[in-house]
Amino acid sequence: MTATRSRKEEKIYKKHLKSTNRNDCAFCIIKKGNRQLVEETNNFKIIKNIFAYSLWDGQKVTDHMMITPKKHTDSLANMQPKEKIEYVDLVEKYEKLGYNIYSRAPSSAIKSIAHQHTHLIKTEGDSKRFIFLLRKPYIRIVR
Repeated sequence: MTATRSRKEEKIYKKHLKSTNRNDCAFCIIKKGNRQLVEETNNFKIIKNIFAYSLWDGQKVTDHMMITPKKHTDSLANMQPKEKIEYVDLVEKYEKLGYNIYSRAPSSAIKSIAHQHTHLIKTEGDSKRFIFLLRKPYIRIVR
């Protein structure tokens, strides 16, 4: 799995992380009426990722959402059996709609928000070829 944002998007994301109060969970504060909220179930919210990936597994990302438990938790292991069933039903629903499903472990160094979240990533399907230029600090995408 490879996921990337453009340099500009990554810079904006890192600036956002530095400017936010780390005591407030970015997912817990999303309520009805928030532009990020796409769908709400008994125990979960489906939210738009405002810092979406640009590429996923070498393909252009066309939509990036996340499944987040309403109850603050850092792990799927902390969910009740009824919540786990609802979670799997949501994963199944979005998988059928063509979304890639991805979640990081609570101990992942890359995970920037401790609240458990599962990425729902839809791609355009065209694979990109990468040329890595060792002397330049960027990646060039060739079609």
